[in-house]
Amino acid sequence: MVLLKDKKKQEILAENLSTMDYGTVINHEQIAQLIDEAYPSTKYNSTVTAAKKILLRDYGKVIENIKKTGYRIVQPDNYTDASMSHFRRGFKAMQKGTDTLAGAPINDMTEEGRETYRRVYDRVVTLQASMNGVKAELKTLTKKEHPFLAAMKR
Repeated sequence: MVLLKDKKKQEILAENLSTMDYGTVINHEQIAQLIDEAYPSTKYNSTVTAAKKILLRDYGKVIENIKKTGYRIVQPDNYTDASMSHFRRGFKAMQKGTDTLAGAPINDMTEEGRETYRRVYDRVVTLQASMNGVKAELKTLTKKEHPFLAAMKR
């Protein structure tokens, strides 16, 4: 494992992870020792989060969390699954925003506030309809055996 004093901890971690084979598991204790941060801690978590970004951007690798163990270098065939977990979180966040708008006290708003609300709400309704279509499409496309291909084999 590489440890250079002039590099930031997240850069050191990303560089070390980049040399590992797909499927390799690195436990929290190994990471904590490598970056010289206690696990669990806020500093540990923020260093790993920053390293994930560097690892993807500079080395084209992704790590996934293994609960209570550490992280695993994602296999190339599983990048789609890894991306879907990010999309799901995004969809959930969008739903929270929509729910917040739906519960807004419109009657207590100023005329200017209501006009802004209407513009945003109209756009959100359109966006949400589109996102529902995207969710359904991604769900179909990420199946290991695409339904259209299965029908063609018959």
